[in-house]
Amino acid sequence: MPGRKNFILWLAAVSITVVLNAQENADSLLQVANRLVYEKPDRAIEIATAVFEHPETPVRFKINALLSISTSYTSKRDYEKSLEYVLMGTDYLDKLEDERQKMDILNRIGGQYQNLKIYDKAIEYLDESLKLIDTYPIRDSVQRYLGYNHILRGFIYREQLGCEVALKYFEKAIAAYLQTLSNPIMNANVSICYYNQGNCFLSLEQTDKAESSFVKSVFYAERIDAPSLIAFAEKGLAEVKTRKGAYTEAIELLNSGLDRAEDVGDLILNRGLYEGLSNNYLALADWDNYTSYREKYLSVNKATRASERKSINQSMLNITIERSEEIEQYRLWFGVLQVALLLLVVGALFFFIRFIRKSERSLKSLERKLKSEP
Repeated sequence: MPGRKNFILWLAAVSITVVLNAQENADSLLQVANRLVYEKPDRAIEIATAVFEHPETPVRFKINALLSISTSYTSKRDYEKSLEYVLMGTDYLDKLEDERQKMDILNRIGGQYQNLKIYDKAIEYLDESLKLIDTYPIRDSVQRYLGYNHILRGFIYREQLGCEVALKYFEKAIAAYLQTLSNPIMNANVSICYYNQGNCFLSLEQTDKAESSFVKSVFYAERIDAPSLIAFAEKGLAEVKTRKGAYTEAIELLNSGLDRAEDVGDLILNRGLYEGLSNNYLALADWDNYTSYREKYLSVNKATRASERKSINQSMLNITIERSEEIEQYRLWFGVLQVALLLLVVGALFFFIRFIRKSERSLKSLERKLKSEP
């Protein structure tokens, strides 16, 4: 018996070691993938997919892998694929004990619907996530989810209500994300918040405030050496310079951004850089460069619109199918209800007719009895 007991203990120890190693390896690989989602999204997808498909990967890391894949496709502007992978995470919601992962998944789904401009669905998921965030007792540990929730609302309200409202949510997002910088990756989120804040200030003709926001966006992007985020911020700074008439400085910033964006393959970033260069060369009456960059802008713009239409059309199709399934379920439910009501009415009529006939027989019997009495 001692030998059997020792064997069981040894087997348990080996099992625990395997699980811990699987968790450690998955965590390490996903940290690498998350660092690559903006600069080398294809490599990030490859790593995260390997983690997700490995049979020993625990559920919580499978979900993190799906979120990493989804974010990478967002970086590639492939919103259809991004939504597909984040929705896969909902299959694991009931298996999760950590409420924070639920917040993350719901936020990410909201983010994909925001990218697709399906704002009512986006708000639906963001509200569901915010309920979990607001009731979570350890406030420090949910600031990253709160920040993401706020910045997404900023994007949505900018489209629906304007920048005056959106700026309030960008400020809230920045305040939340600044509490998460013990994790260096969070610098990227702060940079994104300041970039979008700067764009809003530009739309409100507050160029000095916009310039300050873009400078901060560069600062936080440089802390993690994120070329694409630096390029976006430089594009914003170039717009400030253009509005101030400093066309040569704007071109220098845009060319710097173009160099950084070379290996990223972000269509929207490239489109903005090409448009900025064409506009500034036009202001300088440099027709050759204007024509060259204008053609590049038009080409990328066409490809971007085609990609966005494809994603939106597919998403609308998915929603239509979802709504059709819901309608069909309601039809089945109402069909059952109608049958039940019909049976109830028939039954009631049967008992009512039976009661009337019984009453009639009783009355006739009483009438005969009364007539037979002297």
